[in-house]
Amino acid sequence: MVGLEGYDGVRKADYALDLDARLAALSQQVRQSAYRPRPARRTYIPKANGKMRPLGIPCFEDRIVQDRLSDILQAIWEPEFRDCSYGFRPGHNAHQALKRLGEVITLEQTQWLVEADIKGFFDHVDHDWLMKFLAHRIADPVLLRVIRRFLKAGMMEEGLLHESEAGTPQGGLVSPVLANIYLHYVLDIWFEKRFARSCRGRAKLIRYADDFVACFTHEEDAKRFSAALIERLAEFALEVEPSKTALLRFGSYAKRQCAKLGLGRPLTFDFLGFTHYVTRSRSKRFMVGRKTQGSRISKKLKEVGVRLAKLRTSGGRAMMDYAKRHLQGHIAYFGVSGNSRSLKTYVYRVSRVLFKWLNRRSQRKSVNWARFGEVLKTWLPPVRIKHNLYPHHCG
Repeated sequence: MVGLEGYDGVRKADYALDLDARLAALSQQVRQSAYRPRPARRTYIPKANGKMRPLGIPCFEDRIVQDRLSDILQAIWEPEFRDCSYGFRPGHNAHQALKRLGEVITLEQTQWLVEADIKGFFDHVDHDWLMKFLAHRIADPVLLRVIRRFLKAGMMEEGLLHESEAGTPQGGLVSPVLANIYLHYVLDIWFEKRFARSCRGRAKLIRYADDFVACFTHEEDAKRFSAALIERLAEFALEVEPSKTALLRFGSYAKRQCAKLGLGRPLTFDFLGFTHYVTRSRSKRFMVGRKTQGSRISKKLKEVGVRLAKLRTSGGRAMMDYAKRHLQGHIAYFGVSGNSRSLKTYVYRVSRVLFKWLNRRSQRKSVNWARFGEVLKTWLPPVRIKHNLYPHHCG
């Protein structure tokens, strides 16, 4: 877990000393344009594909200012954001995005879709374009100046300062709303007010942060979008991530058409941690199937093993409590309609990892699997579907 201090090492408890005077001085600095954000501390966390994601951790005082900035910007733009945007917005979440995607594919004549991801989005946001977008709704030069200073504050890594020419560092409290504002103009409005209106059939966009899926009735519209998207993003110093971008046949006729063309099963796509596939309900109606993304499972199992290994010295109870909390969190997110088999498999595999590390606490096996299985019956959290994402007619 990344600490809350920035490169200056100041923590919440330190800042609380003489808090009122500190906040009064900070407020005055901001109002008089004397406030200058410090560089963020760069750290890295692993991604599902094995690569590392850079995070910028602001110092504590900068976190306070960013938190207020985020609230102000959210209040200004929330009425303007489009319904297709679900990430980092109050009252919106990933499960709503997944449910809406299922409805669009199942009920709104979707037969083709484009899954897309923007390459290194948070690192490539163009500062000049972002400031132009902000100026559409903000006339206060002091507020605009504070935001620009945050964008230009730079990053500290191994004692060296790296200047920021582009991007909004992930980890900053104001970065999510800035990212949404940028993509509101670059993607959402462009798609809904310009591109979709030029399509022969239906066209819908579902976006969560920089990860999005565009759904179409006709192949020609989907192909045209794939080409137009590259040109549109290039205008704003962005590009698609080729490994996470694809055009595929997906909808109620996909299985029949793929069989007719000798293409085998329809292709799957990944979105928000789930692999989506073509399937049918018990009443033989077409529906969107979902299962936990394989790469997510592998990554999380590895993390569980590493954590349990470190907890061996804390005792078996601490190890079991951690594993239970982890499974409860996993089920809370991945417990969606149709994903029961994947959930049960994951719970079993975590149980095996826990069993392995419990028995490595000493040179002698402390418990066998049969005995441990009896403990699991009362200890394991129930595997339940928490989110019904099916449209009403599916069942």
